[in-house]
Amino acid sequence: MKNIVTLGGASGHTQVLLALKDMPGIRITAITPSTDSGGSTGILKDSYGASGYLGDLTKCIVALSRNEKLARALMYRYEDGPIAGHSVKNLLFFALEKTGSLASALRTMGAIADIDGHRVLPVTSKKTELRARLALGSVIAGETNIDNIAKNPLWNPNVHSIKDVYLAPSVPASSDVIAALETADLIILSPGDLYSSIVPTLLPKGVSAAVRKSKAPVVLFLNIMTKQGETDHYTAEDFIRNIEKYLGKRVDHIVANSAKIPKKALLRYSLESKVELGKFVKKSDARVITAPVAMTDERGALVSDPKTIRKVVERILR
Repeated sequence: MKNIVTLGGASGHTQVLLALKDMPGIRITAITPSTDSGGSTGILKDSYGASGYLGDLTKCIVALSRNEKLARALMYRYEDGPIAGHSVKNLLFFALEKTGSLASALRTMGAIADIDGHRVLPVTSKKTELRARLALGSVIAGETNIDNIAKNPLWNPNVHSIKDVYLAPSVPASSDVIAALETADLIILSPGDLYSSIVPTLLPKGVSAAVRKSKAPVVLFLNIMTKQGETDHYTAEDFIRNIEKYLGKRVDHIVANSAKIPKKALLRYSLESKVELGKFVKKSDARVITAPVAMTDERGALVSDPKTIRKVVERILR
């Protein structure tokens, strides 16, 4: 039995989980950030004291579910009325946690969703806030504000580029997370927003040390597109260098997209000033695996193809 640990925020992370959940001979521990401050999670956090891991955590649990009908029901989001904007999964998990504990909520939600021996863990259960230090020296507080930085009409990608991110206060990772990383056979960094989804899973104390202590190879799935406000003008090397800064070590495998992106999709993303992640400047790096990762979903959005992810992971495990 191979223990695979995956890290990252919701959307990119869920594609990885969809790819791996039915692979024979593996057990998945999905680690999610604990700093979400927007949407349904933000409202429940501000009004009722919910934690910042709620939305990402439950989305990953649903991705691992073997019951498709139940998964669709859990993802249902109310469109109007007093609970507009909230999903069934968020409300259910929050109720389970309020009437028990985080540990019991994780067990019960996993059993309800039928995640088949896999598990999902928040990187920390401690309350903390994500903050970003900009190139000009100012600090932005809150994951939502960082995520939406480019919506400020005065935003300039050169002046307001993110220099680094950190947690305030600094908090430790959970003991279960540390143990999972130290005993992993493979560690996967999922695609996602660099500073608001991926790096927040590496910031709690003990995470980078546990990864370094582990003998597991680390696989980085590169993003397909840049994120306005976070990775403007980034090359592949820029993305990797920043990941490795917080990780505290070099990654062992780098998976880069080789599929041609449809012009229609590129045009759609250009409206948000998002472009294809810059290609490698260095022409040779033995760690790089190219694969046709990019695909469009039923809405025309670019996502990482679970079938391709699975093939790459199987190749690495062999």
